Amino acid sequence: MSILHLDAEAKAELHSEAMKLIARYESPLETVKALMVYNCELETKILAVAHRHPGIATVSYDDTPVVLG
Repeated sequence: MSILHLDAEAKAELHSEAMKLIARYESPLETVKALMVYNCELETKILAVAHRHPGIATVSYDDTPVVLG
């Protein structure tokens, strides 16, 4: 598993999206489910970018860390 360092703007955007999801649900379980779906959507977008632009990112399904261009 690798660590991706985000800039302050990206961190703020992700935090804002998480807070919107948390505020939308009454149950902590429903909030976690929503955050997991959101995470899957982000992963799908990352895979799509990596597929369309192989020079930007290489994604593997083993323990090899993500390599950014």
